[in-house]
Formats: sequence, C-alpha cells, structure tokens
Amino acid sequence: MKLSSLALCGVAIFMGIFSGLVSVAAPEKVIWVYGAGGISFLSAVYFLVAERSRIKSAFKSRTGLHGTNAVVLSIIILGIIVFLNLFTYRHKYRFDVTEGGVYTLAPQTKKIVSNLPREVTLTAFFQADSPQEVPFKILAEGYLELSDKIKINYVDPDKNPAITKQYGITTYGSVVLESGKQETKVQNPTEENLTNAIIKVIRDKQKTFYFLTGHGEKGIHDTGVQGYSAMSEKLEKEGYLLKELLLLKTGEVPADADLLIVAGPVKQILPEERTAIEAYLNQGGAGFFLLDPQIETGLEDLLKRWGVELKNDVVIDPFSKLYGGDAAAPVVDQYVLHEITRDFALATIFPLLRSVSAGKAEGFLAEEILLTGENSWAEFNVDSQPVRFDPGQDEKGPVPVAVVSSKGHSHDEEEPADSHANEEHPKDGRIVVVGDSDFAGNNYLNFSGNADFFLNTSSYLAEEENLISIRPKTRKNNPLQLTSAQGGFLFILCVVIFPACVALAGIASWWKRRSL
Repeated sequence: MKLSSLALCGVAIFMGIFSGLVSVAAPEKVIWVYGAGGISFLSAVYFLVAERSRIKSAFKSRTGLHGTNAVVLSIIILGIIVFLNLFTYRHKYRFDVTEGGVYTLAPQTKKIVSNLPREVTLTAFFQADSPQEVPFKILAEGYLELSDKIKINYVDPDKNPAITKQYGITTYGSVVLESGKQETKVQNPTEENLTNAIIKVIRDKQKTFYFLTGHGEKGIHDTGVQGYSAMSEKLEKEGYLLKELLLLKTGEVPADADLLIVAGPVKQILPEERTAIEAYLNQGGAGFFLLDPQIETGLEDLLKRWGVELKNDVVIDPFSKLYGGDAAAPVVDQYVLHEITRDFALATIFPLLRSVSAGKAEGFLAEEILLTGENSWAEFNVDSQPVRFDPGQDEKGPVPVAVVSSKGHSHDEEEPADSHANEEHPKDGRIVVVGDSDFAGNNYLNFSGNADFFLNTSSYLAEEENLISIRPKTRKNNPLQLTSAQGGFLFILCVVIFPACVALAGIASWWKRRSL
C-alpha cells in the first residue's frame, strides 16, 4: 500500500472524528464542522480510488467475506435498535408493575387532565440533584402524556433566587400552578394534591356549599368519629368554599349557594325553615339530604313532593358480616346507571341505613341509584328479638337507599351546550337523598368508595360532572417486617448456603474433568 494512501486514510479517520466532536461540543462552529467533514470525505474518496484493486481483493478473500457479513449484520442490528427507539419515542406507553399501582394515575386525574379547557403551567422548585425531584418527574411524565396543555418548568431556588422570591417560595419541593388568572401553590406534590390544584386553577368561579346547622347536623369542623372535618378537607381540596347556614338567623338560603347539604339532623326542621329550603330548590337550587333512620326530620312531606319517599325502617343485611361489619351496617355494591355511579365499582358501607325509594310526583323525575344486596331487607320492627325477616311486614331486598330527583327533566336528556351558561343555578332543581349520614363521617370516610360517592354526588349536584370519578388514593408504604430469626435464616441462606452450593458444584466439575 502506498504511503500517501495510508496517510490519507489516517487523515480521513482523524478529520471525521474531529468533525463529530466539534459538532457535539460546539455546534455553532459550522465552518469547522463542515470543513473537517469535507476533508475527511475527500480523503476517503481518494483512498478508495487509489487502492480499489486491493479493496476488491480483500472483499473477495475468505476473511473479507466474513468481515463484510459481520459489518452488514451489525448495521442491520443497529438499524433495528434505532427503529425501536424511534417507535417507542413516538408511541409512549408506561407499564406499572408495582403492587399498589404507585405510578398509575387515578381515573379522576386522567379525566381532568385529558379535558383541560386551557393551558396549565407547573413551575417546580427543586434543588439540583434533589432526591425529591425524581419521584416528581416520574409523576409529571404521566401528566404530560395525558395532555399537551400541561407545561412544566424546573427552577433551582439556589441558582434562581429572583424567580423564587417572585413566586413567594419558602420550601424546597414546592410547585406553583398557573392557568389564566388563577394561581395556587402545592408544597407536597402528590398526585392528589396536584390534581386538586389543577381543578382550582382551571375553575374561574369558586362554588359555595352551605351545610345546614341548628338541628344537630354533622359539623364541618367536628373532628370526632361522626364529624365531617375530613370530608370538609376533601371538598376544600377540590376547590369548594364551605359555609355553615343557620336558617333561623338568615331566613333564606343565600343567593350564592351552589349546593345545600343537610347532613344528619337529629331534631325537626321548623316549618319556616322548610319553606325557605323548598323556595331555594324551586328556584333551581340543589340539595343533598343525608337522613338517618328512626329520626323524623320534618322534611318528609317536602321530599315526597319531589318524588322521594322515606320509610321508618332500618335496612338489615346478614352478608355484611363477610366484610367484618354487622347486619345493621349494609355494604352496597349495586349501582343503577347514572352520572353519579357511572364506572363506579367500589363498595360503600353505611353504618345505619334506612330505605329511600322513588315515588311518583307530577313534574319530577325520581330515580333510585343505590340498592342493597338480595339477602337484605327493610326491617320495620327493629325492637323485636331476634331480628329476622317477617314476610308481609318487612320489605325484601334489594332495597333502594339513595334517590336522585330532578325537576322537569331527566339527566339523560340532551340540552343545548349554552343553556345554563348565564345562570347562577341549573334551570331545574335537583336533589339527592341518602338514608344515612354516618358513612361520610370521619370514622367511615376512608372505607372503599364512601368518600368518592359523597364527592361524586356533590360534584353532580354542583353541575361539575367532569369531577365525577375515582379520586387518587394515598400511596401506602408497606415495608417487609422480619423477626430476628427470619433475618438470621435469610442471611445464612443467601450468604452461606447458596455460595457454598455454587462452590461445591464447581469443585465437583473440576474433579470430574481431572479424572478424565
């Protein structure tokens, strides 16, 4: 091989590598990149032309054929790898193989983020290489895959103090969410907190829920086992404004009420209060009535005019014992198709429950949405011992325990998209009546679907159907707990027995080959 050809081959290789390094390290130096690349190309062409006879002979040789096959095979494998990378880049899909679905977003998150009305910007404040940033980025990737209206910026508070001060950030790991004129901060960016924050910033008007008081109702600040403090916290996280209402003082339901909640009164509601409640509902208001058994609330006639019938009974379900409860605490897992219960597959438990059935009322459409099991019944003689089903006196299950009633139309009827655009309340009032209030109390709220059913019902009544879904659950840490004996056994098994078996197998193989 000529010395000049060998030199040009070296020049082609060196200049090609130099051009590649410059393009990566300093892509703005275009002249250096293209100049070195051009010299490399011309040198390679001269070498191929000058040594073409030697190259042909080399390719025809046995070594050359094997080398060519190896090169072609390498190119094919490299092409497959590149294709797979491009395919996965353009068609992303995440697989969550964790036991509790840690990296799987909840149905509500998917529903909200997939239907964002406008762009939402998240500004995350993490220190460089912060361990808290990794789980947040994994979570954020799930949001980004759901919508192109989610934008995420990362800011290091130590390197960007001006931006940090501008947003009023005082804690590492905080996330600021902005959409339109709305802004909110999250200090603990879990899925539940982020989704609730997104709901807040995409909502231009904060809706107000009033809880009736003065008759022994469940208190929104009561932290006892029957209180509603935990439920109030969940409602506030979803962006609702909660207020208490004493009708004896105000005389009417306030005009800014988007929903009136009557949660477990133990004393009768006075006639003038009933008149105010009915006037509010007839004007297009929404009411959520949670009425416990064995208590006469004074609302029976009002609800009957809306097609809802309450009976003086207690629902008994012997099968509830399978869930660790008792027969007087039915577990409901039968749901009639409705906006509130669509795709709802979680069981709900009611500590003490009465039947609520749909009746006929002119101008109203009442629908039963919750049914107890076939082995349950409505017991009318709760003082009898033992409690058993009495044909002809008690009502055999399934027993309806929740009713939705709307004034003037069904929830399935189609309406113009802008029919309620300029109204404070829906055109026709709507109510939901449930035969128990304790299921949403602090003691039972976290049982399976209790919280989701209450929140879905509230969202439906407040005309925010986009929030009806299964909410994100708190991720639980379940470490493996071992006793000292179990730990010692694992140590001996992994550190002593397994290595000893491998060593003995090696010695046996060596001894066998030595004797051949």
